[in-house]
Amino acid sequence: VLARHYEREGGGFHRTAGDQEALLARETPADDGAEPSGNSVQALNLLRLAELTGDDSYRRRGERAQQAFGGLLARDPLAMAEMLLAVDFRTGRPRQILLVAPSSLAELAPFRRILATRFVPNRVLALTAEGEPLARAAAHVPMFRGKTARGGKPTAYVCEKQVCALPTSDPAVFAQQLGERR
Repeated sequence: VLARHYEREGGGFHRTAGDQEALLARETPADDGAEPSGNSVQALNLLRLAELTGDDSYRRRGERAQQAFGGLLARDPLAMAEMLLAVDFRTGRPRQILLVAPSSLAELAPFRRILATRFVPNRVLALTAEGEPLARAAAHVPMFRGKTARGGKPTAYVCEKQVCALPTSDPAVFAQQLGERR
């Protein structure tokens, strides 16, 4: 998406790829209707990638995408309701939630059930199993480095600004950590 759709000068995303048939104009959609615009979705995706990977170039591009539509947001914020979620994510305190299973992602079901019933805005979620999957994940998500399924049990790490609460294998403690802000 960055290579084929990103508008380097303006900061937004075109609907069509740069290597497609030449058009008179390449649309850069802004309005979020029943389906959010690609620009709103990509702005939030880039900010989430920055949280997960620690790669600030994603954050800068996500912010530039928001700036590209700043005038419209100021005039008519409801025209880009999904972009407002990206603005909230950028200006808030996103949480990183890491789940590590001893051997199978199915073992994380108790934690995933809790997440499905809680409103946890501005979060990124990453899950993996120990062994080779964890090693691969740590290569792309540095926060996974040093994380394990403690005591051979599924383990949750709830973090803010790259600082994690005590890891837990207890779903009730995990639920409590989701409700706390540091």
